[in-house]
Amino acid sequence: MKKTVYGIMAAALFCVTLTGLYGAERNGADYAAPYVASFLEALSLPAGESYAFTYQDTEQMLGLSADTGINIFELIDCMYRYLAPRRMRISISGEALRSLQSEFDLGGERVLAILSVEKLRYLELGAVLSSSQSDLRGQNALDVYLDSPCSKYIEIGTASYEARFGFKTITPLLLADAYGVTVKRLFVTTPLTKLELYAPGKGAIYVKALSRPKKWNLDIISRI
Repeated sequence: MKKTVYGIMAAALFCVTLTGLYGAERNGADYAAPYVASFLEALSLPAGESYAFTYQDTEQMLGLSADTGINIFELIDCMYRYLAPRRMRISISGEALRSLQSEFDLGGERVLAILSVEKLRYLELGAVLSSSQSDLRGQNALDVYLDSPCSKYIEIGTASYEARFGFKTITPLLLADAYGVTVKRLFVTTPLTKLELYAPGKGAIYVKALSRPKKWNLDIISRI
């Protein structure tokens, strides 16, 4: 099976090379979605259950992301587009992501802070296969599990993360219905509500108490 995956990867990357749109370009989720779908299809993921990415799966997925010019949130968007309609779900370990920082820049301090990669145990993404797990409060489109609650400064204020946070819904270019994250700005503490991928390599963070979102460059994954 792995040989098949690598064959699909090679074909996808060859197509990317032919377009002249390689690594440094910000191409966005709409561009990358077919390449990500080809990779996931080659893994022969089981429907109706969660598949744990191996270290090698994660490495290949980050490599494809670097070569198609997307950031980690655009990658999440692309994967969800494939997984959810097929009743598939995947998990990626924080340990693997941290180890692979020797090979890949995941998007700089801003991205690392938003996802709390330093304390990440694992994240789950895809179809909701169980909605009534008593200890997990059910599944959501994206669930992120940390070693412990933490706080990070993310430029619009200090974000406080529960040990489990994420987004209940994902649609193309939008991670919505956030839970488990609040942002303190001056004397106001308010929930983070959504992350909009409004342009390739860019994101807008929405919090409840602010009328306008904070727009940021969210750097793409790149090889070191």
